[in-house]
Amino acid sequence: MKANKLWNFEYNAPILGIEVVDINNNEQLEIIAFTKTGKLLFISLDGKLLHQEVISENSPLWHMRIHDIDNDGRYEIIVGGIDGIVRIFKCTFAYNLEPLWTHKFNSSISGILIEDINNDNINELIIFSLDKTLRVLNSLDGKLIWAQIFEDGIGDAIVFKNNKKSTSKEVLACGNDGTIRCYDGKDGNLLWFKKYSEKLRVITYMNRIKEILVLSGGDDKKLHFINKTTQNEINTLQFNNYVWNCVSYPFPILNNVLVSSYSFAFFDESTLIQNIEFTSKLVCLNESFEIKWELNGYNIEFLKIIKINNTLLIIAGTTKGELLIIEEQTGKVKFYKNFNSCINMSQVCIEKRLLFSCHDDGTIMAYKFQKI
Repeated sequence: MKANKLWNFEYNAPILGIEVVDINNNEQLEIIAFTKTGKLLFISLDGKLLHQEVISENSPLWHMRIHDIDNDGRYEIIVGGIDGIVRIFKCTFAYNLEPLWTHKFNSSISGILIEDINNDNINELIIFSLDKTLRVLNSLDGKLIWAQIFEDGIGDAIVFKNNKKSTSKEVLACGNDGTIRCYDGKDGNLLWFKKYSEKLRVITYMNRIKEILVLSGGDDKKLHFINKTTQNEINTLQFNNYVWNCVSYPFPILNNVLVSSYSFAFFDESTLIQNIEFTSKLVCLNESFEIKWELNGYNIEFLKIIKINNTLLIIAGTTKGELLIIEEQTGKVKFYKNFNSCINMSQVCIEKRLLFSCHDDGTIMAYKFQKI
């Protein structure tokens, strides 16, 4: 895959994430970026800053979701950050934000999910936090529908959909207390519970022919494969570093998984990050737990699977600033760039053949593929 650089946008603070969407119905796509200083940036596809809004003064925004919550044809922007406040806005034609509601947690927001979790034909927000709570909120007014509490902060959560009984949904969550918990999506009742000795950072599930597996891992450097029905662990995969990302695919089959490990070796400031030889890696597994391929030496910050022309590709961004597009079947790196600053997120606009990445040094890079 070949791509030409279009432009780079420079800002005075780390850019933690980006989305590409027509945010104000002007029939033009915009880049919406969120920053470590608590601002939202609205940027044109040719790299011009259109508008910026202060959301939480000098307080990082960790998460942003853009979704038409109320089905009125206009997107809402949902953001949550270190201050523990979840905020939801509509965006005017002039890119000004109109606040709809806020909901306060007692610590940093760890994740935001959007799903009709209780089958009332309205999408709810499933939000989890380091304040030990997982809460399901009414997306229209922010009111609490149900909540559950862990012994420590919650690191990751997903919505489980039983394909054989599509109306039944559950929330699977894992936490810093080493627990995995499964809740009934309708009322939040605890269905089952499993505990490990170390912090769990990621959770997903995998469909096999005869069983459904819950996959979770973290600071014990293992990926655990757990039978969802019996809660018995049936397999583990050992890593040299923390288990950091875990993604099952393709939807809705979900019979393969990507898992990456993560090293904090860069915390040693005596060594330049570009000189560190990371021992972390990315592994692709099939439903028989066989390793299809693995890439070694990459400390992955961001991982995403996209589909182009019926072909699955993996986008990965690393601590060193390496951007990779990987062929899912073989693990072959089809595209590689090194930007020398940590990549926090990357997005592809398939229709326009555009690739964007945002970085810790406040840069957004834009490339255009010759073909895609």
